[in-house]
Amino acid sequence: MHYLSRAFRHVGRSTATVLLVSGLVAGVSTGASAAAPAHAAKVALEGELDVLVEDYADGHSVTRHFLKTEHGRVELKFSRKPTTLHSGTRVRVRGQVQGEVLALDGAEAGSVEALVTVLPNTMGEQKVAVILVNFQDDTTQPKAVADVNTLVFTTLNNHYKESSFGQTWFNGQVFGYYTIAMSKTVCDPSGLAAKADAAATAAGANITSFNRRVYMFPRNACTWAGLGNVGGSSTRAWANGSFATLTVGHEIGHNFGLHHAHAYDCDVAPLGNTCTSLPYGDGADMMGNNKAGHFSPFAKEMLGWLNDGISPPIHTASTSGRYSIEPYSSSSVGPKAIKIPRGTDASGRPMFYYVEYRQPIGADATLGTTGNLTKGVIIRTATEGDGESSYQLDMTPGTSTSTYTELGDGALAVGRSYTDATAKVSITLASADTTGATVDVALSGTTPPPTCTRAAPTLTLSGPTAAVAAGSLVTYTLSLTNRDSSACAATTFNLARSVPTGWTGTLTATTLSLSPGTTGSTTLKVTSPSTATAAGYGIGAGSSSTVGSTHTANAAATYTVAAASSGTLTGIVGTNKASYVRAEIVSLIALVKNNGVPVNGASVKFSVTLPNGSIAVINATSGSDGYARSSYTLGKGKSAIGSYKLRADATSGSNTATASTTFSVL
Repeated sequence: MHYLSRAFRHVGRSTATVLLVSGLVAGVSTGASAAAPAHAAKVALEGELDVLVEDYADGHSVTRHFLKTEHGRVELKFSRKPTTLHSGTRVRVRGQVQGEVLALDGAEAGSVEALVTVLPNTMGEQKVAVILVNFQDDTTQPKAVADVNTLVFTTLNNHYKESSFGQTWFNGQVFGYYTIAMSKTVCDPSGLAAKADAAATAAGANITSFNRRVYMFPRNACTWAGLGNVGGSSTRAWANGSFATLTVGHEIGHNFGLHHAHAYDCDVAPLGNTCTSLPYGDGADMMGNNKAGHFSPFAKEMLGWLNDGISPPIHTASTSGRYSIEPYSSSSVGPKAIKIPRGTDASGRPMFYYVEYRQPIGADATLGTTGNLTKGVIIRTATEGDGESSYQLDMTPGTSTSTYTELGDGALAVGRSYTDATAKVSITLASADTTGATVDVALSGTTPPPTCTRAAPTLTLSGPTAAVAAGSLVTYTLSLTNRDSSACAATTFNLARSVPTGWTGTLTATTLSLSPGTTGSTTLKVTSPSTATAAGYGIGAGSSSTVGSTHTANAAATYTVAAASSGTLTGIVGTNKASYVRAEIVSLIALVKNNGVPVNGASVKFSVTLPNGSIAVINATSGSDGYARSSYTLGKGKSAIGSYKLRADATSGSNTATASTTFSVL
């Protein structure tokens, strides 16, 4: 992870925590002579597995396995490390003693036998103790206790609760700081944890009630920034001077049983000719090294947060068809992802594509400024039962030489397709908006990706149909629907308007960018001259794009000017109250009609005559209901007390009207 230190060093092996294998095998039947050297001894041991992941800043990690027996603790050495076993699993191992490690015989299946598999501990309340310590030679406190409490029990608690759809949450306490009897020049996480527990207990804390413990301390000799058990009913996580959301949240993810979220950076295709495996490369997953976004659908499925019981479902695309999914981080409980079969691996385990749609909401708000991850669907590949098998794919390979930028624009955009000829799978993003995404899945393998077929858009122009007085402002709504096929990219349509000579017409927006199947709208505001004669006038709108004549469309509406009769304009003026006190706001209201019909767009001048004879003038315009509205703020001094006159002068075309009223200030 990018927040981790840049060199590799083993977890410290203090004699109190990691015993020599030669000591462990005492009294165990090995089948070897008692005089045989320890490095040649072959043993069979039973105990509880402890899986630890060391996370480094240069993008690599080290996963280590230890066996805890009644005689002590020993590290296990695999020719190929297992990816399906978690901390807390009761196992029997067989291997050969090599110094301080036990080298296991043969392949994974032959050397490790799971006796009792620990049950997942990923649902409901998680009792978390955060223990802050520092050292005899470094008593600094890198982060205030209150800030640590906010980090774990607000920020991360909200993240996990949101990610699990309310099924998992943290409850606990921050203890410390405690200065422990250890130098910062020592790297011994197990010893540090034991001393931290002892210090908390000595201070009166009952930490035995917390099944999850997080140790946070100033940077010490350990060159990793984060360390954590992978799974188990009782877990530990260490934050070595890095108190960031991504660091601590990542290690707790390990505690829940999650491995890293990887990515492939390929040359010419998402699974192209030459690919680089990026151990932490996923651009959207907390278990990657870029952003503290939601865990992937593959991870949530393993945790039971998706596709299990009351958890939101995942579509399994067993047949070709169109599938709709909701924004991944929304609180709604509809389908959140699509799971598409893509064959089996060398061991016969099913492999899948996982498709999801992120929006910059909730914990995924952090992705809003990252490439195109919230503008298309993210596609990963994973193998059933293999926690290390999640890989984000880059749908636009080769766009950047920066790893994070490259995967940050890795989403499949609207109208684009991805085809796996070997697995006979084709995935096309048909549409996407704030409500969700629609994905076409073809499983035949012989069907090529859909081709882009352009079509004329649908354009409509709607607005009031009643006649209005000459000079009135009328607002129309212009709506445009992109009718291109789903395989086409989004199009920017240019808009134009047409009004009679001498009239004014203004479009709020002159372009609309639309994906296939989506609709956009804007407004067209039209004003006729005050001298316009009574008649119906044609108003028009049109569209075009760089595609050519196919995207040309037109729409029309009618603006009707009402017949005007001299001297028929009437006006009514009033206020919201008859009397006021000083400093109040007076609402000024005037109603303008022509032959009893409300006049839209009439000019109204409010004149307020104060008790001292001065006049305040306020201008307004009547709306479609004929009302002109404004306000006047009264003075605060005694001179504001008295009787006021209010006059409204309305003008529409050549017609005028006047109305008056009074109000008082007490």
